[in-house]
Amino acid sequence: MKYIVFLLNVGVIMLSNILGVHSQEVGQEGLIWENNLINIGGVLPENEVKVADYYYLNQTDSNAYIKEVITDCGCAVVAYSADTLAPNKVGHLQVTFDPETRGGTFSKMILVKTNVKPSGDSLFLEGVNIHYPENPEDHYKVKHNGLGFVFSQNNFGTLYTNKPKIKFLDFYNFNDFPIQLNLKQDSIPPFIKVKMEPALVQRNSRGVLEIEYDPASREDLGFLRDSVLLSFLSVDRFNVPLHLMATIHEYFPPLPLSQVDEVPKLSIDEMEIDLGKISAENVVSRILTLENTGPKTLNIRKIVTNCGCLTYELSAKDLKAGEKVDLVFSFDPKGRKGIDHKTITFFSNDPLTPTKTVVIKSRIR
Repeated sequence: MKYIVFLLNVGVIMLSNILGVHSQEVGQEGLIWENNLINIGGVLPENEVKVADYYYLNQTDSNAYIKEVITDCGCAVVAYSADTLAPNKVGHLQVTFDPETRGGTFSKMILVKTNVKPSGDSLFLEGVNIHYPENPEDHYKVKHNGLGFVFSQNNFGTLYTNKPKIKFLDFYNFNDFPIQLNLKQDSIPPFIKVKMEPALVQRNSRGVLEIEYDPASREDLGFLRDSVLLSFLSVDRFNVPLHLMATIHEYFPPLPLSQVDEVPKLSIDEMEIDLGKISAENVVSRILTLENTGPKTLNIRKIVTNCGCLTYELSAKDLKAGEKVDLVFSFDPKGRKGIDHKTITFFSNDPLTPTKTVVIKSRIR
């Protein structure tokens, strides 16, 4: 089926090349690869080896053949046919990954040298190699309903709204029965997708959860926490909590230099405010002036403070060109003492600096 889909895609590419011959002088030459990068996900050494299949099209007017394949690691074993490939025919190269190497994220390069491109085409194989721990009981110490995890909180780090991010979470099934992931997940929000490998995790063995987080569908910005219940099936159905963290930023494509002065721009009159010595008994308020110094309307997407003790009031979030607005913030230092730092973070549609953070310092008596 994968081979048929690739042939259909190749047909579209070739038709596009024919239709665009007058508008595009330089076309593709040599071998066209379906994918030059394949991510095989989380790799457990105790399970079956993982393979990656690379398909390619000979888009030349002569026979093509692979002369040599070079890998940057003996852990990647390549199999391919040395036979010649006629024009417009599809070939296949398979890479088997041996996980008996050091653990962690890996990226392996495979250089394929052919008679049509002696310098070679670069392919990449990526994934996460998860070594087997010496003591699963100690390693997978966060336990829920017989499943052991390494961490109680799983951080996706910084995400941008232009693409989802995948995280691989290994776990151990301490139960006396095999488990599988329920195909019907009632409590998982639409911006999270979950897969499990293998599909059936036997008793006293490991599995990997592939968690895909789509920040665009999350429709929020800044530091966010999400808690979901994953549904599993065995003799009975049971749930396991999963706690996720992520910091989401809106993505703006790079601006051509000619457009730098044609976009909204957020200007804040003070980026660092020192309140000086203040009493823990008194609430302190100050004013920040926001201005749109660009020619197009500025929209303040979101404002976040790093403490419930810091609140603000803003009368408008849309500023026309040259317009200003005052933000009044109040800091309640009750129960605090010594040197203190608080922040107010602004998210806007300013593509040059979509995130700006104001630091508020004080010395509390």
